[in-house]
Amino acid sequence: MNWLNDTTWGQALKSYVKTFVTVVLGLFLADGADVFSVDATDLRTWLATAIASVLPLIITALDKTDTRFGLKKK
Repeated sequence: MNWLNDTTWGQALKSYVKTFVTVVLGLFLADGADVFSVDATDLRTWLATAIASVLPLIITALDKTDTRFGLKKK
């Protein structure tokens, strides 16, 4: 059993990771940052962006009317 594809938590985790990586990579490329000159300011910016990118997914998980993953309507 592949838990990433077969479980609700696995599907949610996959969605979170894809969104997180995509947004951070997009910001990294748009910023024109050099991999070898990353400082704490860059890391804080990327972390804030990554957190903001997963907020819609968290809201989706908490929505009882959305059946993809998260809370289920009883």
